[in-house]
Amino acid sequence: MAISPFEIERFLEGVQYPASKHDLNIKARENHAPDMIIDFINNLPENRFKSPIEVSRAIRESEE
Repeated sequence: MAISPFEIERFLEGVQYPASKHDLNIKARENHAPDMIIDFINNLPENRFKSPIEVSRAIRESEE
């Protein structure tokens, strides 16, 4: 099942960048993300992100 960057970004509202994958995971949990979103974040290929744009790029790349 494909997850759009928009779906994930709405659960990442409030993240301070740069952010680690761990930071994204914590914020997603605080924003009540479902388990499938948490799992998806945990499996992103990068460990550190400078901006929401980098997160979106990593999401798109992980779906290829």
